Amino acid sequence: MSDVYVLSVFLAAVIALVLLIARLKVHPVATLFIVVVALGLALGMGGAETVALVNEGFGNTMASVGLLVILGCVLGKLLELSGAALKITETALKLFSEKRVPWAIALASSLIGIPLIADSAVIMLIPVVSMVAAQTGISMMKLGPILYIGAYVMTSVVPPGPGPLASASLLGVGIGEAILYGLAVGVPGIIAATLYLLTTKTHVNPKPEFVNEAGDLESALPQAHSGTTKIDTNRISLASALAPVLAPIALITISAFVSPLLPEGSVAYEVLTFIGAPVVALFLGCLLVLPMFGRRWKDKETLNDMFEGGLRVAALPLALTGVGGALALLIRETGVAENVATGIQSIGIAPLLIPFLVAAAVCTITGSNILGVMTAAAIMEPLMDTLGLAPIVVYLSCATGAQIMKHANSSGFWVTTTLSNMTVGQGIRSIGVASLISGVTGFLVLNLMVLTGVV
Repeated sequence: MSDVYVLSVFLAAVIALVLLIARLKVHPVATLFIVVVALGLALGMGGAETVALVNEGFGNTMASVGLLVILGCVLGKLLELSGAALKITETALKLFSEKRVPWAIALASSLIGIPLIADSAVIMLIPVVSMVAAQTGISMMKLGPILYIGAYVMTSVVPPGPGPLASASLLGVGIGEAILYGLAVGVPGIIAATLYLLTTKTHVNPKPEFVNEAGDLESALPQAHSGTTKIDTNRISLASALAPVLAPIALITISAFVSPLLPEGSVAYEVLTFIGAPVVALFLGCLLVLPMFGRRWKDKETLNDMFEGGLRVAALPLALTGVGGALALLIRETGVAENVATGIQSIGIAPLLIPFLVAAAVCTITGSNILGVMTAAAIMEPLMDTLGLAPIVVYLSCATGAQIMKHANSSGFWVTTTLSNMTVGQGIRSIGVASLISGVTGFLVLNLMVLTGVV
């Protein structure tokens, strides 16, 4: 089988993947499965071997990341419904002066965006942000996109977001390492995007229904809504709201960097490696949310129904991750990796740029940052050794590229544009450009980290 044929088949598979999702609107999971099977057959693996490889790749990936994705999504759902995310937002708004309100929203959005999907963060907090806009006179073309971009960047680069979790698993990157360096590229991206959004001149008023329903900011915050549930944030302390977000991150990160320094077999080593294991740390985060439900913590609605809500959120990332693992295994086993790596080296493209461009292309065309980071990771995993790229570098390149760029084919774009009372053009000028800036800024920071030997 010639190198030209292998490369042609692989390129055709990537084009088919994009066209089926973006043009024909085929579900991403079905599309990935079709592409993986077709690629295996086209490369001469045979039907039985292709199916066996798909099952192996799916199973191996689920074994390493399945519970993490589930618990991460459950944690996000519990934070949303308990009022913790609203409490964080309320406190940030009270701490900042009126002139710095946009930065308060960016901070709150970034914190809650670590475990919470960006679309959910916007739906939950847009009434509060709309009231802030009405009281301060700041345009919703600034505040709405700032609310979205903080959560969007964090859920693209920092576990336990489903995309980063799956990407880190596929590439063999430790969760603690992914969190630490994800923050290093994500925070500058949010700052750069927020600075850009603050320069927009067009004034957009908030939707009247949000302002009329709330009355004023003081009454809107303590009795805000999450879905159909009314939440009283007065009964929640800031420490209890932050604990489920920060405790898992702290435990995972400390375990990753401190455990290797302790004597193996010691009590401290055993305890730290146990509570710092990502699956245990995330579960502990879920438990820390329960006291915020008050007496309702032991009700079926809390212990069972809300957990099931998180499972429903996890279904799509789980399926995408599993089939993405099958794609990575197929690329490695069929020799595609070597052919693609050789082709890249002969063209002279900087290896670090490849995962960034692949993730950016998938995200821009399909509208999904989760699909962008996972697809790029699946394609790049077999190529890392040949291209001489460290797993953490590929991870960060995928995560920054997958932020580019949000426009009219994205659910998050429509949610934010519609609820912020913007037109499509205003949404592209704000959300679209801001997501481009955040991704490019993060990638530039990554290049600086590579040049200085940080990663």
